[in-house]
Amino acid sequence: MYDDMAAVRRNDPNFAQVSGYIPKEMALQFKIACTAKEISMTEGLEQAVSLWLEKNAHDKTPVSKNRDE
Repeated sequence: MYDDMAAVRRNDPNFAQVSGYIPKEMALQFKIACTAKEISMTEGLEQAVSLWLEKNAHDKTPVSKNRDE
């Protein structure tokens, strides 16, 4: 089920891949939480990014280009 959704999104020009490095323990907790909720990690990531964007929508603080490097 999850693999089918990933394949469809991968081939859909309306979707883009997002990746990054987070602490290993956080990644494990995220995977466990997604499994417990019976959602894919893609769905969980989409929800998390959506919430982050909502929270930071009015923040006008400029972000340094090298902030996460």
